[in-house]
Amino acid sequence: MNLMRWSARLTGAPRRTAPSAPSSTATESLPLPGPRDPETAAAALDHREIHELYELRGVLDRLPAPVAVTYGPLHQLGYANNAYRELFGERTAGLPAADGLPELAALGVLPLMDQALRGGRPRSVKARCILGPAGSRYYNVSCVPLAPADPPLDTLAPRPGPRPPAGLLIYAAEVTDQVQAATRVREAERRQREAAVTLQRSLLPQKLEQPADLRVAATYQPGGADAAVGGDWYDVIRLGAGRTALVIGDVMGRGLRAAAVMGQLRTAVRAYARLDLPPHEVMGLLDGLAMEIDANQIATCTYAVWDPAPGTLEYASAGHLPLLLRCPDGSVLQGEEQNGPPLGTGSGSHVSHTLKLLPGTTGVLYTDGLVERRDEDIDHGLDLLARTLAGAAGGPEVVCARLLRAMGVTAEHDDDVAVLAFQLPLEPDGSDV
Repeated sequence: MNLMRWSARLTGAPRRTAPSAPSSTATESLPLPGPRDPETAAAALDHREIHELYELRGVLDRLPAPVAVTYGPLHQLGYANNAYRELFGERTAGLPAADGLPELAALGVLPLMDQALRGGRPRSVKARCILGPAGSRYYNVSCVPLAPADPPLDTLAPRPGPRPPAGLLIYAAEVTDQVQAATRVREAERRQREAAVTLQRSLLPQKLEQPADLRVAATYQPGGADAAVGGDWYDVIRLGAGRTALVIGDVMGRGLRAAAVMGQLRTAVRAYARLDLPPHEVMGLLDGLAMEIDANQIATCTYAVWDPAPGTLEYASAGHLPLLLRCPDGSVLQGEEQNGPPLGTGSGSHVSHTLKLLPGTTGVLYTDGLVERRDEDIDHGLDLLARTLAGAAGGPEVVCARLLRAMGVTAEHDDDVAVLAFQLPLEPDGSDV
């Protein structure tokens, strides 16, 4: 911007004075430039089109990415740049892609070329492997339609010569580094998951205690390969006077940290159970311990005590899903909805509930992976679980297997699942009829 020219227009700005005439000596030693003529400057430029200013093949041959141009419905090869020929070898122009470009068929690109030519829209595939002298290399391959050349808009006459047919520009962008990095990340995640699963299983009971007056069974199913292992656990603890403690819990979060916290909580439950405290007091102790372990990580838990003398089940819940009971007549009851907050919140306001159980009753404790689905309300999962339990006749082992199968829990499930089933005998002496 010429600041002096603009300043002459501003109020109060000093006017420029004409420069003094140069001396004859300065005129002879310094030649003055002639006036600029825009018409002359524009005429000096070459008005040829851009593809004439730069030879397209020369540009493409300098590209490090493989590029090929095909034409016609058979995708006959019109041109392949140096990078393409170095990667795949020399190719004969004019041959259809099915015959002259076998590498495109091996990469699964031929159907993509048909789609791009018919639809007139670019199509691409990602991370296709090409085996070469240096090993496996990966490319994202794109097919871009090239429409027939149109006549100039400023002329009525068509271009001289035949118009080229529609074709495709095929180019491959190498992504070997990205693919190898992603593979390393997946391998590290796989090793970490295997370590978490091993830790998780080692912290769970290797063999459940089997009281004389109660049949129990449990199962643990880790999530699939894409799901990180959580902190689900269960336990069966023999207490004095013939009583049995039944425990299930779930540490929020995933991975080794959740499994480690789960192990500490499970050990603490076994220690607190020996104090012969009511369930809600055990929950209060666990709540304080969970805060000491990790104030940012919470857990849910249900702690129940079966006492065969009065035939009662006393339990307390810390934010866990409700206990389900299948009565001898096949009806299913749900435990008290009122429960305390999860462990690690520091509130300690847990309540114990007592249920009178009939002989032949089957109870189920479970974690949220059994009933929770990302695209469904959890009440739908709870209803399905209750209907399944109503028809699940048989021992605790059979009940666990049927629940997993009916709820769609497989090796590829997106969350880990723990189920603890217990069953009272039909006869007071412990024998079933």
